Amino acid sequence: MSGLAIPPRILDYDAFHNRLFNDPVLQGTYPEFLAAGLESFIHADDMSIIRANSDGLGINYYKRGVTKHDPAKLVERASGVFQPRSIHTETGWEVWSPGLTDILTWFRDRYGAMPLYVTENGAAFYDPPTAPASGVDDPLRVSYLREHIGAVRDAIQNGVDVRGYFVWSLLDNLEWSLGFSKRFGIVHVDFHSLQRTPKKSARFYSEVIATHGAAIDQA
Repeated sequence: MSGLAIPPRILDYDAFHNRLFNDPVLQGTYPEFLAAGLESFIHADDMSIIRANSDGLGINYYKRGVTKHDPAKLVERASGVFQPRSIHTETGWEVWSPGLTDILTWFRDRYGAMPLYVTENGAAFYDPPTAPASGVDDPLRVSYLREHIGAVRDAIQNGVDVRGYFVWSLLDNLEWSLGFSKRFGIVHVDFHSLQRTPKKSARFYSEVIATHGAAIDQA
């Protein structure tokens, strides 16, 4: 972004992180603040190329972002606010399942009804490097999945056309910015022996599928 004349106004954090990507494809426009700073990069026929009909759209959701005005931030003019009363994952992300209902409903309200898929949703919590003989108990991840799958159900009950939900991730894996230091999987991987052990979250998720969602209401 160096060299660009960013207007001296309060810019929209949501526009920069969400609408910047969705608006051009689905509405044929850029968010106003972006267009005001990038006139020389925008061509008259851009939207005829970018805008497209979509058969569906995938949404990745891990956390909400509580923000405050921060003029020191060059583009967003906002910075995050830590929520001390919430549970946080090993990556420092706040656990806030109502945000998933909110974003699915917001998307429907802003862009119209279309099939939506939750293509990533999950959490990194501590798991031992080697799976105990008794199995891997991960109650925080079970709770996370229970609450977030329930949030998807709430969105469906609000009339949002959600067609699918995918946990991130099936396996503990190499995360692109975290390496092997954090474990998101519902199946434990011993990175030395490569032994794979389903965690309690995997068994819970299988129960959710087998019961068509009824398991999320069972303590």
